[in-house]
Amino acid sequence: MIELEKKLSICIPTYNRCDHLNNCLNSIYISNINSSDVEVCISDNNSTDKTFDIVSKYKKKMNIKYNKNSENIGVAKNILKSVDMSTSKFCWIIGDDDLLMNDAIKTVLYLLDKHKKTDYFFINSFHLDSKVIGNYKSPINPVLIKENMSKFSNKLENFECDFVDLINPNISFDYFGGMYLSVFNRSKWDENTRKLDLDKINNKTLFSNLDNTFPHVKVFSYAFKSSKAFFYSRPLTINLYGVREWVSLYPLIRSIRIVNSLDLFFANGLIPLNKYLKFKNLSLQYFIPDILKILLNLKNTYPYIIEIIVFYIKNFYYPNIYLSVLYQLKRLIKKLL
Repeated sequence: MIELEKKLSICIPTYNRCDHLNNCLNSIYISNINSSDVEVCISDNNSTDKTFDIVSKYKKKMNIKYNKNSENIGVAKNILKSVDMSTSKFCWIIGDDDLLMNDAIKTVLYLLDKHKKTDYFFINSFHLDSKVIGNYKSPINPVLIKENMSKFSNKLENFECDFVDLINPNISFDYFGGMYLSVFNRSKWDENTRKLDLDKINNKTLFSNLDNTFPHVKVFSYAFKSSKAFFYSRPLTINLYGVREWVSLYPLIRSIRIVNSLDLFFANGLIPLNKYLKFKNLSLQYFIPDILKILLNLKNTYPYIIEIIVFYIKNFYYPNIYLSVLYQLKRLIKKLL
């Protein structure tokens, strides 16, 4: 049993993105990391770039735990490893390319103190095109970013609720898939990681199943089924898009894995049948355009073709599968105008 020494661990799985990690760690440093209640846990998936040098620089400035795996253990296992390193009551997993707003840590610590019976906090985020980052001097101070950034969730008010009430596309279109959205009770996480399928986690094909795509979502579906939650509407992080090497697989994630998350929530009794059917149909609004993108990228996506065929056979009766073509045309026309 791990003795929980601190209030919050910021857990960062990383691999060969030292420049982005530099920006990430700088944003954490600026966000008043001097608190003795906070630690940063970095799990390096055997990077071959200057990741160690970047971490060493920030180790002199703040409380960092650093682990370098002897080999690349895969995305999902590295996420789990970053949380295993923690000795805090709550964890916040962020990407190595994410940025914290200047008051992010102070705000999260305040929320943890104010809502002591809450196990899960949904923390809103901004989206930002990674190309914009090149316009700023590194390491970046997020307060200097002047671009008009869209919010992940458009909900305007903070509110307390049951965790199951957050399973709503109007709150989280990817149903907690974005790691940076969740601050969660570490003990409840530990109690439910055994729900993960080790064979699926160890599958070397990237994003070949829910467990090696969204391991955190699967754990959440068991850990917080009966928990109180809190939605915080003001974005405390900036999430970059277009950075990650797997961007070509995003159509698979959006139209297959996100739906797999919904299937899991329904199977575990977190959402009733009427909401499940409604939300699932809504999540299929990109299906045919996404499948076409997958087929056009067959060199990288051929391992998923059989699964996609089976997925379609099981879900062919959802109207949005076919309406997704019209939705895409509407989006293209709107963009042109």
